[in-house]
Amino acid sequence: MNPNRQPTPHASPDSNASRQAKSLERLARIERRKARNRAFFLAFFVMATMFVTIILIISIMRQAKPNPRFMFIQEGELVHTVQSKGLILRDELTLSAPASGLLKPMATEGSRAAKGEKLALIIPADKEDQLRELQKCEKDIVDLQIELMNKGKGAGAQAIFDESAGSLETIVNLVRADISRGTLANLSIYAASISVVLEQRSEKLATIDFNDSRFDALEMTRKSLEDALGLSVGTLKSTQSGIISFKLDGLESILSLDRCHTLTADEYRSYIEYQAPPVGDIRTVTQDQPVIRILSGLNQCLVFLLPDTSASLYKVNDTISVAVPADGLVISNCRVLRSETAGSDALVVVRTDRQVERLSDRRTVIAELTVATTKGLKVPTASLIEYDAATKQAGLMLVIEGKTRFCQVKVIDQDREYAIIKAIPSEKYQPAVSSVLVVNPESIEAGELIGN
Repeated sequence: MNPNRQPTPHASPDSNASRQAKSLERLARIERRKARNRAFFLAFFVMATMFVTIILIISIMRQAKPNPRFMFIQEGELVHTVQSKGLILRDELTLSAPASGLLKPMATEGSRAAKGEKLALIIPADKEDQLRELQKCEKDIVDLQIELMNKGKGAGAQAIFDESAGSLETIVNLVRADISRGTLANLSIYAASISVVLEQRSEKLATIDFNDSRFDALEMTRKSLEDALGLSVGTLKSTQSGIISFKLDGLESILSLDRCHTLTADEYRSYIEYQAPPVGDIRTVTQDQPVIRILSGLNQCLVFLLPDTSASLYKVNDTISVAVPADGLVISNCRVLRSETAGSDALVVVRTDRQVERLSDRRTVIAELTVATTKGLKVPTASLIEYDAATKQAGLMLVIEGKTRFCQVKVIDQDREYAIIKAIPSEKYQPAVSSVLVVNPESIEAGELIGN
């Protein structure tokens, strides 16, 4: 044992407790500092996210905001129309079948025929077998013509085929139009017209020399079958020139042009509601049955009963136009013959020489007549700002010297699409012809420079 070694001093309990307290306090300060750092980072992250979100929202709003559209103000007119179903009156002649049998048309629907021209043949019912043989022979001739034409024979045959193809395409378009309207009542008439076109093609091709013995033999067979049928018997010829139609409704002798001066509103309603009997198979006819209608006149009358319309809007001898929106037609040069009050409606009768052939196969037509026309500065209805129905005033956004300017205008007339306006003299800025108008005023504020 070393007598010189000093004894090791022992820590007191108070000093140990003090050190532990200091360690805990240091740890608490570290945790608080970490908590503050986390809170600061979280707050910074939230602020940054909000800032980026605001930037994105502003950018999207700027992109979504419509760009202002401009136009020059011009003079124009606003037309108000009324729709009604028109009853067509015309002078027509009907031809009846001289005997019972099969009707074989020789003219297409809606074509013009001269006086004395053959329109149809009546084939006796007891010769149907010979007719079928003739049709088969004609088909064989056509097939052979196509075969020879494809081999380069028969100069000029291709032009005849192309011509008939155009006529057939017209008939097919009529069939498609009927199908779109949901009616198949005229299919038999169209079939007859197709047969006529094919027969006319065959007659023209008969003049072409194909230089083939088979063709000559078939032509001889066809002529012998025609002689056996006796096609010269039961021939319907046109007694006067005019437009041919196989569509009959039984009103041909009733609704003549003379009735345009005496037809009443009640009669108009009954004829409009009249449904013609089904056409059926026009190939089978009986003796004295009306089968062909000839429109011989150059004029037609249209009768309208305009709902909730004053008869004073249409003066006798005035000239108006009648629109047929479904067909894209405008019947011009319609002279007013009658304009009478029928209760709250107006009975209007007009006479015209236009579109007679186009409407020759119809008894009624849905048309629009002009009720009123307003002329002046024409602007889109969407460009009006805060329209006041009481004062009939609205605001406009004009571009004057490169800046948008607001002004008040008088609204003379308007519909869903356009308005006729008039400048107010007391306004500082007034619209005129060729003034630049903001079509969508919600896209820009007054006083803004164009281009910013």
